[in-house]
Amino acid sequence: MRNYISYIIKGMAIGVANAIPGVSGGTIAFVLGIYENLTHSISILPSALLKFKWDEIKESLKVLVPVGIGAVLSIILFLKLINYLFTNYPIPTQIFFVGLILGSFPFITKTVEKFDFKVLISFFFGAFVMAIFVYFDINQPVGEANYSGDFSVVYAIKLFLCGIAAAVAMVIPGISGSLLLLILGEYENISYFVSTLNVLPLIFVALGVGIGIFTISKVVTVLIEKHKSILFGFVLGIIVVSFLSLWPNITTLSLPLLTATVLSMCVGFLVAIVMEKI
Repeated sequence: MRNYISYIIKGMAIGVANAIPGVSGGTIAFVLGIYENLTHSISILPSALLKFKWDEIKESLKVLVPVGIGAVLSIILFLKLINYLFTNYPIPTQIFFVGLILGSFPFITKTVEKFDFKVLISFFFGAFVMAIFVYFDINQPVGEANYSGDFSVVYAIKLFLCGIAAAVAMVIPGISGSLLLLILGEYENISYFVSTLNVLPLIFVALGVGIGIFTISKVVTVLIEKHKSILFGFVLGIIVVSFLSLWPNITTLSLPLLTATVLSMCVGFLVAIVMEKI
């Protein structure tokens, strides 16, 4: 029961992260210590269902159900609040995640079992890849929904493909699924669909997300089995650059806002420590 509640809470954190452009749900899963279990559980489920391997199905669902419940709950309950905070108080909101990553660094470094030349190269390659991604302005402003109300086959296909792209980004730490949706021009529309519970377009998004997550999770699981330290070295490079890119400019803040920003970072730091204990 304790593990179930823990996964729900951590799933809520992942859901919140995926709702914010520039913040990676994969990074949050990694820093909260459930990334490996999550990708493994996702990757084994399709074949287990096809082959009726009930033990593997049960093992997978023990992780996926509570994490999924937490993620869905946080998106439905807090999406409007998150968008409000990110639009009106972007720096304190953003630096909360800086504190979250900072508080998790001791755990993150432990995931790399052996630091050798290959891991070092992998680390710098991950940092380079993330730096390229940051170049495309990771802090783009959130706008208004532009959905006209016309739902065509072409738009359904676009939402499906957007779901796949967002899912791949969700699984890979450091890359924001919401930012990709923002670049593709659908972040505001999908946020609108969720907040208004417009089910039809969300079905196509969900199908894309499902296919994307299962596919990339299988790849990640194979890499973890065969090249764990190299993969996590790559991920560590991504997370370090993510941490630096999330750091906002605080030199122009007023004293009250600067105080709120510092407190927000401290809260994020403490949340990371508490999450590791859950």
